Amino acid sequence: MTERDPPRTHRRFTLSEKIAIVRESLAPGVSASYVARRHRIAVNVLYYWRKAYRDVIDTDLTRAAPGPSKDQQVDDLRLQVRNLERLLGQRTLEIALLREKLGKGNDES
Repeated sequence: MTERDPPRTHRRFTLSEKIAIVRESLAPGVSASYVARRHRIAVNVLYYWRKAYRDVIDTDLTRAAPGPSKDQQVDDLRLQVRNLERLLGQRTLEIALLREKLGKGNDES
C-alpha cells in the first residue's frame, strides 16, 4: 500500500447495490477496473458478482424443477405406510401391556 492509497475498510454491499455496480460495469465503454476502483472493491470481486448476475439472468425461473417420478412417489408412500403400520403395532402392544399391568381386560374400552 502506498501513501496515496486510502486504507481499505470492509464494507458489505446490499444486493441492490451489487446489482447497480454490476450493471454499471456492463455499460458500453466502461472498464471493470474503473468501476471497481470507483466503488473501492477488488476487480476479482466485481468479476465474481458479474458471473453470479449472468447466472441468475440466464436461469429460466418459469420452468418447474423436475420432481420425483410417479414410481418414486408410490415407493415413498409405501415406505411411509410400512413405517406407520410398524409404529401402530408398537403402540398397540404398549397399550396392551399397560392395560395388563393396570389389571384391566382387553374387553373394556
